[in-house]
Amino acid sequence: MNNFQTTSQLIGRFTDRELTHEEESRLLYQASRNPLLRNELRLDRDINELFSDHKRIKLSETIRKTIDNERGKTIAPLGLTIAAFLIILLTVGGLIGLVINLDHQRYGHTMLTYKPGVQPKIQGMLGFFPFNKHLKTSSTPLMRREIAQNSNDIDPYAPSPEYEFLVGSVTRDLTLFVISPMPRSVCKADSLLPFSWRWITNPEPVSLEITDNCGNVVFKNFQVTDMTYILNTKHWNRGLYYYKIATGDELVTIGSISIY
Repeated sequence: MNNFQTTSQLIGRFTDRELTHEEESRLLYQASRNPLLRNELRLDRDINELFSDHKRIKLSETIRKTIDNERGKTIAPLGLTIAAFLIILLTVGGLIGLVINLDHQRYGHTMLTYKPGVQPKIQGMLGFFPFNKHLKTSSTPLMRREIAQNSNDIDPYAPSPEYEFLVGSVTRDLTLFVISPMPRSVCKADSLLPFSWRWITNPEPVSLEITDNCGNVVFKNFQVTDMTYILNTKHWNRGLYYYKIATGDELVTIGSISIY
């Protein structure tokens, strides 16, 4: 049996929690030095949880059937041409705006600067056809927080511009390997959501912080020394939340939780 088959079996047994303590420690040590192996471990875990989520599979099937039904409908050639032209125009405009903003801001800030619906309107010709005028001010954390709070008052599931583009990102900190939950988790209200991780080096206390989509901290737990923590969402409002897992002062990962 070659090394590839052996590693694949170890990854599968790791996801199913069938490895001994010595085998698991050896595999995690190898993952700390091999970025490709770390990605394989995370991918295998995500695929395993995805197939175990029957509601997500059912939703995927519903979306696929809807797409198949839409493909079966006939569209007038003129309407199809106009739609394609508008999509191309919007795509080109978005790329141009992204390139311009990247010249002045760090990566990530461009996704937080523009927010439709909050820019001042100026009257157009004869008071009709108002148009938006972009503010020529730099985006600050305080301004982004105010924009996010104003836009999320109505919709509790509106993505937060501060955290959304960071969901699923993993820092270069090699002391902790997060196993669950998935970067984008969905659960029912009044349910239990497990958080689990493994220390690659010496165990250090883990901190867990959860905010709502307006940036308000709704949960904090520091100095967690167990490998699993069960979050009870009882009495939590339905909506979109973001969790941050850290060791000491080092952020490990950020993910989202949709409670419905």
